[in-house]
Amino acid sequence: MAEYKGIKGFKVQYLDQDPVPAVAGWSAGNNMNTARYNLASANAGTQTAALGFGGYTTTSVGATEEYDGNSWTTSNPLNTPRFALSGAGTQTAGLAFGGYTGANTGATEEYNGTSWANNPTGLNTPTRVGGGCGTQTAGLAFGGYVDTPTAGNVSVTEEYDGATWTSSNPLNTARRNFAGVGTQTAGLAIGGQITAPTGETEEYNGTSWANNPTGLNTPRRALSAAGIQTAALAFGGYPPSPFTGTTELYDGTTWTSSPSNMATGRYDLGAAGTQTAALGFGGAIPSAVAATEEYTDPAEPGTFQNVGQVWYNGTTKALKFTDETFTDSWATGSNMGTARTQLAGTGIQTAALGFGGYIGPPTGSTTETEEYDGTSWALGGSLNTGRYDAAGAGLQTAGLAFGGAPSTEEYDGSSWAISPGSLNTARGQLGGAGTQTAALAFGGNLPGATGATEEYNGTSWASNPTGLNTIRRQLAGCGTQTAGLAFGGREPPTNAFGSTEEYDGSTWTSVNSMNTARYQLGGAGTQTAGLAFGGNIPPITGATESYDGTSWTTSPASMSTARNNLAGAGTQASALGFGGYTTTLSAATEEFTRTGTKNIKTVTVS
Repeated sequence: MAEYKGIKGFKVQYLDQDPVPAVAGWSAGNNMNTARYNLASANAGTQTAALGFGGYTTTSVGATEEYDGNSWTTSNPLNTPRFALSGAGTQTAGLAFGGYTGANTGATEEYNGTSWANNPTGLNTPTRVGGGCGTQTAGLAFGGYVDTPTAGNVSVTEEYDGATWTSSNPLNTARRNFAGVGTQTAGLAIGGQITAPTGETEEYNGTSWANNPTGLNTPRRALSAAGIQTAALAFGGYPPSPFTGTTELYDGTTWTSSPSNMATGRYDLGAAGTQTAALGFGGAIPSAVAATEEYTDPAEPGTFQNVGQVWYNGTTKALKFTDETFTDSWATGSNMGTARTQLAGTGIQTAALGFGGYIGPPTGSTTETEEYDGTSWALGGSLNTGRYDAAGAGLQTAGLAFGGAPSTEEYDGSSWAISPGSLNTARGQLGGAGTQTAALAFGGNLPGATGATEEYNGTSWASNPTGLNTIRRQLAGCGTQTAGLAFGGREPPTNAFGSTEEYDGSTWTSVNSMNTARYQLGGAGTQTAGLAFGGNIPPITGATESYDGTSWTTSPASMSTARNNLAGAGTQASALGFGGYTTTLSAATEEFTRTGTKNIKTVTVS
């Protein structure tokens, strides 16, 4: 009979008591400086870089606060104090719109990390208690309540391009006091008030809204949410009367009730973060509160993954392990219009952006940009400068291209514009992460590898004197500017690195290496839920690995088309790999999907 080590590759650990697995749940954070409700938040912010603004104490306020993962710091207030407003963006690139000042307002303001600036063009339909999501340059406003000409809920939808609001197709159901998350091309409207509290959920694809027949398990209004269209977390609101901390998770199809609810049930609160690392703050119970709570899922994808533990209670020994029924798969998508290698990508699986690359002689580098809608690729606006070995960040409607050429370029969903800021260390073959207004560049080729790290604020790049611990080029990256992940790469004469590093907004920390060292690979996801695929070992591979914030796990699913120098986009559970090189230029597109559950199992052993 085979031994456990022969099957799993490591020995069983013996403990003197039953280990208690970490579970997902809420924990208390430090209070806001100003207790309030009916506030707004930058819902594309993170648990460690959140922004809350506006709201109601006993009067309208413009108070703005920033959260760094530990405490709140007061910043400059809104120009128009108001409550029942909506928000979008990040901590360093926030967007405030709509609300109530004694009457509805369409006022729009942009935050640069320090102060708010008025945009003279406000919402076409001034609303309050509506929904909002997206970024500062690609925002989405939907639903809400109006007083005139007839008081009631509205279904209006408007898109913001960084300058003006444009009306789009309305919600299927007019409503107010609901939650919104996602992007301008992949938005999510959750719950709210129709004539009574509802659990109705609608998804926006950049053009129109579609009802999901499966709504919240607990219909409610005045709730909040974090995450994206395919991985959202909803919490708070009412009923149950008078308020609740009820928490539910959405996987893009169905809502599942979490066993962990907020300690302070409340409504009309602010939110930021992801489904596995969320933040809830402020709100009412019914008076204004300053309480902050952090939601974390440390068991993703499993506390005991790849670890066998035996405990002994004096009588019986038992083996603890994770029985995971996750299913990973790659599915073939539509080919890109132009086969290319050494391209860059960003966005999500259903709204991705591929740009630049090498298309062979005599042209060499290309300016061509393509947009993927989850089904097919379509031409977008061309880069101003042809480039390959570049990196990307952001979304399909708010993308960023850097490296591979001297300039930095920003994409608004239709055209590229050259930024006034260029990388301080010109290079190619680098890694990238973050958003259009808060990006991270690291590593690359000068020629010769570098560990140089730079941060972009939407205008200029700033060098961090602390670079990667392992200098390298042809690496991959994912995550955000304050929670980045770098993995793989090489620097001759070393063939390939598996080394992995985490960035906290200041320094890089080396963590567990990949199982398959490689370079010229693709990447997607976040710092605590990353995905690596393809690359060169050598030989060229389609091998796939997932990172859980601690270690890498090899997936049984490999890409159908093994390749290197490909681009990636999306999340760990819903990724996209496209382009690259096999023995020739590739236009192949593949979609990665992870589905399933995990359960801690106990098996008695002798």
